[in-house]
Amino acid sequence: MLYTLFSSPTSCNFSLLLNILNKNDDLLLIQDGVLAGLKNSLYIKKIIKIKQKMKLLIFAINNDILARGLNSDISDKIIRIDYKKFVYLIIKHQKQIVW
Repeated sequence: MLYTLFSSPTSCNFSLLLNILNKNDDLLLIQDGVLAGLKNSLYIKKIIKIKQKMKLLIFAINNDILARGLNSDISDKIIRIDYKKFVYLIIKHQKQIVW
């Protein structure tokens, strides 16, 4: 399943999102959701902890990172992608949940 986080992790139930992730799910950070990928943040620490337990890939739209001036502030645990790869993720996952 593809989980897409559009909003800032401070304005949603981020802990609940992380709790429902399963093995082989993908998490996409888009728009203000890229804030969850900030280095040394509470959110990235939670993501890394979940990632260590299961095979989970975390992606972020690079244009959204750049638009927010966060190029050097995003964790290297986040896989930066373009919109072409975003479309690939949507095709790969027939089931998706927008968060």
